Amino acid sequence: MNIPFLPILIASITTFVAISLLRPFAISINLVDKPDNRKTHAGSVPLIGGIAMFLGVVVSILAAQIDLNQYNYFLLASLIIVMVGVLDDHHNISVSLRIFFQVLVAVIIASVGGVSLESFGNLLGSGDIILGEWAYFFTVIAIIGGMNALNMSDGIHGLAGGSSLITFLAIIFLSMGNFFQASLLIAILFCSVLPVFLINNLCIGVSKSKRVFMGDAGSLLIGLAIVWLLIDLSQGENRTFAPVTALWLFAVPLIEMVTAILRRLTSGKSPFKPDLYHSHHLLIRLGVGEKSTLLVLILFSLIMAVIGILGELYGVAEWVMFVGFLLIFGMHFFSYRMLFRKI
Repeated sequence: MNIPFLPILIASITTFVAISLLRPFAISINLVDKPDNRKTHAGSVPLIGGIAMFLGVVVSILAAQIDLNQYNYFLLASLIIVMVGVLDDHHNISVSLRIFFQVLVAVIIASVGGVSLESFGNLLGSGDIILGEWAYFFTVIAIIGGMNALNMSDGIHGLAGGSSLITFLAIIFLSMGNFFQASLLIAILFCSVLPVFLINNLCIGVSKSKRVFMGDAGSLLIGLAIVWLLIDLSQGENRTFAPVTALWLFAVPLIEMVTAILRRLTSGKSPFKPDLYHSHHLLIRLGVGEKSTLLVLILFSLIMAVIGILGELYGVAEWVMFVGFLLIFGMHFFSYRMLFRKI
């Protein structure tokens, strides 16, 4: 696999420049995240990370004269979801409107984008689970789920960006030595723009007064890119990895989303209503510092990705990997319930 150095350089520089230029503009139009009962950060923080990363990816593709026909529907879907995310960051649009546009984006990808979840793989040990006429439905559900999973995990500095970087790197690693697929460039470009964002989000060598957040625009964009890649690379005869491996590569956001939905439903609350009971919130309340909480969850994400990679490389049966994933989810959920009772 030849590494496209020029697109990487362009994406990184564009993201850096975009953050610098958009910061004062975002403050002037009040596109900022202000502290409230759910958010304890200091001061108003510009919600421009997602826009900057999107610009980095798009400008890179355009400047490097890459064939747009390979990415046209993905870029269209990305543009829509970024615009909706920015609108939500600025005006807090209704849940129903958010879901409508998420469905629209998922339909674009599933219907004309050439990406379809045709099989779950051999999850039960009795042969591949072929979705047939249900493929379209499950593709749309998977895309919406992936976007919201990443969005829900964006709760402390660096968590959504850090776990996503691990996912993209794992996808690239599993693709090494294989025929270069067009969609893989998207993973490479996000690995180029995410570190630039994380430097400005975690304030590594940057003043805390210059911190930026990715906002809903960023989390939904990255979630869309990840689930698009995971579906595209795990399907068909020439798949890069098995469908079950995708669960391990995207484990932390998926586990957190399912845990949050189960918790809210069993409490008689809407699964879409934000709260302060995610794993990172509980760990911080129990006295684990925010930086330590970030390290714990990033380490968990890395371990899960490595297990998924090893399972793929050593040909571990898909049903074994699936049972293992369910066991880890069960242990996480049990541990979460124990922590929840202590709060």
